Amino acid sequence: MKKILPLLILVLLLTQSVQAQSLKRFLTSCAWGTLGGAAVGVVSLAVEDKPSQSWNNVARGASLGLYAGIAYGVYSMNKQPELSQQPDFAIAPTFEKGQIDGAEVFATVLSF
Repeated sequence: MKKILPLLILVLLLTQSVQAQSLKRFLTSCAWGTLGGAAVGVVSLAVEDKPSQSWNNVARGASLGLYAGIAYGVYSMNKQPELSQQPDFAIAPTFEKGQIDGAEVFATVLSF
């Protein structure tokens, strides 16, 4: 039991660190969405007949921007990480009698 408890605490701390980074990315996307939506709402005041009576456009834009930020944040938290592509070529030295004789280049022409 004494060995399991520190291991369990370590696993939980590492998991919380990953979740904290995802939460930060989510909250950042929500904030940027809200700011962008509010900015669109402010810009929409320029085309209103009575801009002093249309301040609800800013609130509506901020609300819609928040929803867009939430949608993007959920998407970015749940997407699969991209796989790194291996290089399509390799260079290897050639040896003859224990000494370097030259180099070989291998390249992938087609991959199915």
